Amino acid sequence: MKCFLAIALIATFLLALFCHSGSALVCYTCPMSPCKTNATCEPEKNACMVAYLGTRNVSECWKYSQCDLDYIGAHFKVNSFRFRCCQTDLCNGSPIPVASKIVVAIASLVTVIKLVSF
Repeated sequence: MKCFLAIALIATFLLALFCHSGSALVCYTCPMSPCKTNATCEPEKNACMVAYLGTRNVSECWKYSQCDLDYIGAHFKVNSFRFRCCQTDLCNGSPIPVASKIVVAIASLVTVIKLVSF
């Protein structure tokens, strides 16, 4: 019975941790790097974008349909740049949120195992 309870708790926790809630997208939004500010995107902005404009990086909420070289180049008035668009929370910044989810999941798993073994 303890084993079943532990498995149910772990499964529930992992589902809650890794499933998307269906709410609005959250992106880093900064005119320059390093970027630590985030914002909830407006409904029509369904992507996070980071543009690498030479010495400066710009992060913001963006329309996924406008994630193309010509549109972004015209928007920022630049010819030479790189960009990346993505559609998960805080995906236009550092990979720390994913790493922290893994750490939390492992710590929770260890805690549940310790609780069940007593």
